[in-house]
Amino acid sequence: MNRQQFLLSLIALPALAGISDDPDLEILTGKKSPVLRFGLQDSASKAFEAMKKEALKQKIKLHITSGYRDYEKQMAIWNGKFDRYSSKGIKGLELIRKITEFSAMPGTSRHHWGTDADILDIAVLQPKNPLEPNHYVAAKGVYNRMHDWMLHNADRFDFYEAYTDDPTRPGYKFEPWHFSYKPISAGYLKKYNKLVKVENIKLPELKGNNLITESFFADYKKKYINGINHYLS
Repeated sequence: MNRQQFLLSLIALPALAGISDDPDLEILTGKKSPVLRFGLQDSASKAFEAMKKEALKQKIKLHITSGYRDYEKQMAIWNGKFDRYSSKGIKGLELIRKITEFSAMPGTSRHHWGTDADILDIAVLQPKNPLEPNHYVAAKGVYNRMHDWMLHNADRFDFYEAYTDDPTRPGYKFEPWHFSYKPISAGYLKKYNKLVKVENIKLPELKGNNLITESFFADYKKKYINGINHYLS
């Protein structure tokens, strides 16, 4: 490498590092992946590993069952639920509201950012459906001890429960498994609110896209995308 090539390489480094720090529309909406390490962005992944090590002292084995998810994967989840609920006779906006009890529209999921993860404890016998709130909050729930530990310790590693059981919080239902890494996700949320419009998330393959109007998306953004733990805002 000659001197000119070396200097050019130094100029390129900040640009590469900034891919995740300063997200564009494609990263925000899951159409392009940020730089990932084990399903999370590098700093989030390292923080999770530190948290995992600390939890292990209490015989809790933290495990990410779902981290980064791209637009296509989220659309597969959405379209699958659309077909399932349609077959039961649910239609129109009622159908959309049913899907969004627990699932985000593709292009709107925090899982697109590489900052959020669904977490469970693999030190216990796994239930048939792990993403069930009672497993986490019921006194005899298999993940109850893990969830209690997370509520008291996750913030030390900058992770916060995204969709809490606060009755005043609008949007998605309570998800005690979903935690978000605030140092990155808080900035991403601000960028999302500023940049993303309804046309950025609607693709022809998205089922029910005729119902996703500009006014619907504005309300959805307020109640669902921003209907989160206030510590993450």
